[in-house]
Amino acid sequence: MSAKRFIPISESVLSVAVKVAEKVGTPLREFIERVLAEVLRSMQYRSDILEVLALSDLMDDLRRIGGALLPFTVVRVVIESMDDSTYDQLINELRRMASWYGMLVKVKRGADVDVLKLVLSVWFPDANVSVTTDEKGLNHLVLSSPNYSDRLTNAASVVIEELCRSLGINIVSKSVTRGVVKVVMGGGSQENLSS
Repeated sequence: MSAKRFIPISESVLSVAVKVAEKVGTPLREFIERVLAEVLRSMQYRSDILEVLALSDLMDDLRRIGGALLPFTVVRVVIESMDDSTYDQLINELRRMASWYGMLVKVKRGADVDVLKLVLSVWFPDANVSVTTDEKGLNHLVLSSPNYSDRLTNAASVVIEELCRSLGINIVSKSVTRGVVKVVMGGGSQENLSS
């Protein structure tokens, strides 16, 4: 028999829990227990639960706008085998998806460089994404992968540019070399953008 424990929960959190439990048709106690059990199960493998929840939500949103989880080895082969016209269609679709995704993320999570980094880690799971801030307060984002061809690097550059635009993050400069996209964000104007 388990001991009963009383844990104070704020009224605002409890109010949301009641609404969600009613929405899914589960008694409140059972709902809270199921949510807590799932969170604890996830934390056994990854201790930063807020990141786990954010990544899960971002993946779900990406799926909703038409994204698909495919093996990146296959994606690389498919992109490299496309003719130029089909590749241009892909780039246009990536622009559209990144624009919509960025707007959705902005509404749900806000618009800052940490959110952009998290989004890019979901969109390009096989790439390294890092952000540093210089003494002038400008953010330097680098997305890199030794496995990216010129086409894949260009696609990543397009996604970054559109996400920044839809999130309202100003790009001061951008450089693209095979496997590496470097973006400086902060002050300045979009006219300073260079590839």
